[in-house]
Amino acid sequence: MTKAKHIAAYAAVAAAVPYLVLKMIWLSGGTIGTNASTPDDATFYAMNGFTVLMDVTAVVLALAFTRPWGRRLPAPLVLFPMWVGVGFLGAIVLALPAAAAFSALRGLNVFAEGGGIVEPWVYAVVYVGFVSQGVGLLTAFVGYARERWPRLPGGPLPAELGLLAKTMIGLQSVLGLICLYWGLGGNAGLPAGSTSFSGRFLMAMFGLLSMAGAVGLHRMKGGPTWTALTLTWLGSGAAFAWGLWLTLNLVVDSPLAADGGPMGLLGLVSLLRLLTGTIVGLIAAVQLVQPKRSDLVPA
Repeated sequence: MTKAKHIAAYAAVAAAVPYLVLKMIWLSGGTIGTNASTPDDATFYAMNGFTVLMDVTAVVLALAFTRPWGRRLPAPLVLFPMWVGVGFLGAIVLALPAAAAFSALRGLNVFAEGGGIVEPWVYAVVYVGFVSQGVGLLTAFVGYARERWPRLPGGPLPAELGLLAKTMIGLQSVLGLICLYWGLGGNAGLPAGSTSFSGRFLMAMFGLLSMAGAVGLHRMKGGPTWTALTLTWLGSGAAFAWGLWLTLNLVVDSPLAADGGPMGLLGLVSLLRLLTGTIVGLIAAVQLVQPKRSDLVPA
């Protein structure tokens, strides 16, 4: 497992290099891969700087999984960015190959649909890199976690959190159904032109992951298991990461937002996904530090 962990971690680092190189070129004023619709303003540079920090964090995490100093890092410094990273990259890993395959069957290039603010080959480099990075990071993290935490911690959900957990299970399920409806072609509540063919696949994956998170949280109530924790981790991480990303793009009027028009239900769903992802993640974190039932029985 150690060898596989190292290979996966270094593969994740290698997959991040083209993305970082492109971003550094743009931040330094270069125009490679840009086109006439590429913005040239402070917001664009700020978003590029933010995404560079995200990718650098992923590289540091990958290296931490292979080095002795990584085992000494406080758990929150590993788990929080990994939760966000898995949530962000996991949806792409699951959605992009399916979207690319279906596009190819229709004789289309998934990276060239509907234009875009950069050249199609840039999207190909970036998203193939995201898929590779996601697979590598997750594989390396599994090996790291098994070595550092061979025994899954945590006990039953505290009674005080029962009502909150039930509310989040219901809300995540509703949000998941809405995203799945959009992913399967529904348009009610969506601004015109806001969802591309590949975007539909990603939206459907948001829906499935949201409902998976609800199932995981429901199964966590009696105490964490690896299956329940994985579902909760993926579902809440994806809701938080993508809810934050989409909400941030709307708040700062990013060029990645749809034409600056009213976002309607899409904006509300993005905000609610951010909030539910945050709360479910916190519930899971609290539960993981609870004593097990066996620990409460006097010797």
